[in-house]
Amino acid sequence: AAARHKVMLKAAFSGIPVAKAARGPAEGFADPHEFQIAAANLTATKARLLLMACLLKFGSYPPAKNPDNPTKAELDAIREALAAYQAVFDTH
Repeated sequence: AAARHKVMLKAAFSGIPVAKAARGPAEGFADPHEFQIAAANLTATKARLLLMACLLKFGSYPPAKNPDNPTKAELDAIREALAAYQAVFDTH
């Protein structure tokens, strides 16, 4: 699980939004993380479709120059972009 988490962080720091959804029924829980979109009330399929819609509306996250070591300013920019995605996920 730690290796998968590290890969998901690197994806987010590379400009790729990551939505975390529970497997199976929508009433499951997905552990929230600061750099992942929480899709706890959605099925994985619905989360994927909503993520695609958000990509069309907002575009990708701003990528860090070095995804293995993002700066504070880069992390803040990613947090700001993620907040727009999360607002959409929170209303669906």
